[in-house]
Amino acid sequence: MDTNQNSIAEPVGFDMDFVQQSLDSMSQGLSVTKMVDGELQIVLCNTRFIDLLDFPIEFADLPRPFSDFIRFNAERGEYGPGDIEQQVKERVELARKFVAHAFQRTRPDGTVIEIVGKPLPSGDGFVSTYTDITERDQAETYSDLLIQALDRSGAGIAIFDPEDNLVLTNRTIRASNPFVTGLSMPGFSYDDWGKALLDTDMVANVDGREQAWLEKWIRHRHDPQGSIEVERTDGEWRLVEVVILQSGHTVMVSNDITALKKAQIALIDAKEEAELASRAKTDFLANMSHELRTPLNAIIGFSELLISTDFETLGMDSVNEYLGDINRSGRHLLRLISDILDISKIEVGELKLDEEALCLRELVEECLRMINERARRAGTRITNNERPPKVRLFADETRIKQIMLNLLTNAIKFTQSGGEITIGWYLEDDGKLSLLVTDTGTGMAMENIRIALEPFGQVANSMTREHEGAGLGLPLSRRLAELHQADLKIDSTIGEGTAVYVTFPAERVVTDFDPED
Repeated sequence: MDTNQNSIAEPVGFDMDFVQQSLDSMSQGLSVTKMVDGELQIVLCNTRFIDLLDFPIEFADLPRPFSDFIRFNAERGEYGPGDIEQQVKERVELARKFVAHAFQRTRPDGTVIEIVGKPLPSGDGFVSTYTDITERDQAETYSDLLIQALDRSGAGIAIFDPEDNLVLTNRTIRASNPFVTGLSMPGFSYDDWGKALLDTDMVANVDGREQAWLEKWIRHRHDPQGSIEVERTDGEWRLVEVVILQSGHTVMVSNDITALKKAQIALIDAKEEAELASRAKTDFLANMSHELRTPLNAIIGFSELLISTDFETLGMDSVNEYLGDINRSGRHLLRLISDILDISKIEVGELKLDEEALCLRELVEECLRMINERARRAGTRITNNERPPKVRLFADETRIKQIMLNLLTNAIKFTQSGGEITIGWYLEDDGKLSLLVTDTGTGMAMENIRIALEPFGQVANSMTREHEGAGLGLPLSRRLAELHQADLKIDSTIGEGTAVYVTFPAERVVTDFDPED
């Protein structure tokens, strides 16, 4: 160390070598800049200052003009392009203000230096420290990049420290869990997360078993085998996985599996539908074989009896009775086959409508004439609820009668003796026209209505087997209604009866017609 007249005066009994050795042992660079004889000079520094900023070794001989250090840096491009003397002048003038300063400088070799300066108490200089923060800066940069990457991840991520405090969350998981209010929530644990899900009613289908669900959530944190599927009240599903790092940190990963669950549910529903259809077709064929065989056996049996027996021996009364049985069996067989063919035509789009403006009163009267005898034999009473509205329906007369007769026949079939059936047409407030058939019969459960409306569906086989028919009335009626853009709806309660609504669109309601037609 040069101890000429420009150096700092040594106090009596003060060991400057000891001071220098102490400074040289520092991990930070240090320099003292001071005005000496009107010139700004560095009067004291340690070896870390020289090494860290890569100054020539001779720069350690102090005091030395502050401008020498600035000029050396400028000449090797530390301050970027520009006039070197101008760069030296500007920085020396700034330093002569003797104010506190703190900034970072990235050197050409990539080293990041943090420089912090404080003015001397005398007001004629400053002390500066120089710290290599390259690793810290890189860590902060990588941390920022990591957070940006996590925020752009489709998976929700939350990290808990070894003491189970929430220390990091990404944007995805914060968006789907509004109780998380920041990147970190000190004191908020993995267990608290599960409680918050319950407290905010975000978990679906846990009423009455919240504690069991929470215990399962907590167990998964301490023994993360597999994953947990969380069904949420907003209709979404989350797959939650937990990873415990060697450091003791817990990483929770939450993936949105809503689309996958919907696909799984749709697949299960399709499988159940296929199995239901298969069973329904099997039941239908079994029932249909019975329905077809019964009238055929009657036709064949009575016809063979008539062929093999003399009419005079049988007597004309018996002959007429047998012929009537043959006729009724043949008509019943024809109805079954016609229904099957009609459904088949509708399914392949081959059934065409012959449409015209139909009188509602005439439709009801004709159907009642055709069905009253059957109702009388069953001991039920059919009531025309009220006079139909003064409009007409643009539709196929044969098919509308077919719908009405099917609904009335079905009502008679499942209504006990003494029961009541009503039929009526109603004009709705929105201009739609509805046909309503109600009965006081056995009714059916809501879950069976969908089955009853399928072409091969049979509800309560033991019950339907007690009655004539293959169960095609409702599905055929629905198909015929749909051909007219109408909706067929059933309301039914077991033991209380059934109401069937067939609602036609306003476009099919005719109000401009000649009442004499």
